Amino acid sequence: MNAPGHFDFYTFVLLVHIASAVIAFGATFAYPVIELTLQRTDLRALPAWHEAQNQVGHKLITPGAVLLLISGIYMVSTDRWSGVGGFWFGAAGAIVVVLLGLGHGFFAPNARKRRDQARADLDGGAAESGRMSEAYQALSRKVMPVGMLSSLLVLVALLLMVWKPGA
Repeated sequence: MNAPGHFDFYTFVLLVHIASAVIAFGATFAYPVIELTLQRTDLRALPAWHEAQNQVGHKLITPGAVLLLISGIYMVSTDRWSGVGGFWFGAAGAIVVVLLGLGHGFFAPNARKRRDQARADLDGGAAESGRMSEAYQALSRKVMPVGMLSSLLVLVALLLMVWKPGA
């Protein structure tokens, strides 16, 4: 594609594309570790954690994913790719759109609900008892499988981008 050492506009867009993917979705793989650590060490941090998740979604994931889509569309529209509209491109783009939908339609509302429930639990003595309410735990159980699915979708999109089946 490029001669070694050659840096053109396409290469710049490729850099933006890869950086956008890392910025948008990289940190989300640490979310379960962070949350489990907080649940084991300091329940009082959970409301701030859920607010941070919400802010990361709005300020990093959404803009990063949109830039990922725009840069991807640009790259496949150049003369370097004859497989525009191929399965790999359409499926990866659809995954990003699904992840954006989940972010705004599922994760953000649930982060706010979990934040509010954590505050209520802490006001009710959860930090002292060392246990969050069943309502909070139910919200967490609801989010966990969707988070796992989202992580899997990110990895599938990455596989499609590297492999490019049918291109």
